[in-house]
Amino acid sequence: MTWVILFVFGIIVGSFLNVVGLRWDLPRLGGVLSNFGGRSSCPNCGKTLGFFELVPIISFFILRARCKGCSAKISWQYPIVEIWSGLIFASLFYAISPTDLLSYLHYLVLVIVFCIYVVITIYDFKYKIIPDKLVYSAIFLSLLVPLIFVDYSLLDWLSGPILFTFFASIWFFSKGRAMGFGDAKLGLSVGLLLGAAYGFSAIMLSFWIGAIASLTFIFLNKLGFLKGAKSLTIKSEVPFAPAIILGAWTAYIFHLNILNVTSL
Repeated sequence: MTWVILFVFGIIVGSFLNVVGLRWDLPRLGGVLSNFGGRSSCPNCGKTLGFFELVPIISFFILRARCKGCSAKISWQYPIVEIWSGLIFASLFYAISPTDLLSYLHYLVLVIVFCIYVVITIYDFKYKIIPDKLVYSAIFLSLLVPLIFVDYSLLDWLSGPILFTFFASIWFFSKGRAMGFGDAKLGLSVGLLLGAAYGFSAIMLSFWIGAIASLTFIFLNKLGFLKGAKSLTIKSEVPFAPAIILGAWTAYIFHLNILNVTSL
């Protein structure tokens, strides 16, 4: 029952994260929320949305993914993010199984960091860039895990800097063509948050996820299943932060240690 309640609450939070991700306007405003206090409206016709049009997941399917006012298509991003957020809230609770105040606080920090990760995912898909204010917030909160909640080994402490150096090296030697510097900062957060075993596993998974997703997209695009989608080739720029974040979530909830990392 606890997991069901957390899942539903996570869905509601996911609806809010969708708003944050779409209203975060880095290119023009330097990384601040644009018109955050305004009512939600259709981006096509400007119609102010009513309560029954804003119920997470349910409204999307009742409206058949169309605006009630102008019949414009509603992006699948909305229910996907809401469901994913619900799964994050429930699965992290299952992974930690908190029993005391300290472990509940650990769960809370993890949830907040992954909520920031969700917003980063939305934004990276939209602009192919990671806002500094979001990733720096994630790094700061991730640092609380080894400082307060988990007794890290030396390798666990070093995992964040190692992942940062790994991604930063790719960024530097490719002159930004193969990897963005924001991915390096995100790698620092993941290493600090998860430690060596889960953090290194997350990065391994991220490359597999990125490769599989890109090849699948190219394949479906060539077959004509993705009408209106942008052309994607092996040399195309693709957002990598979502793969890192999905890899981090998967590695943590399934307690993966792909590289058989041992503590130092």
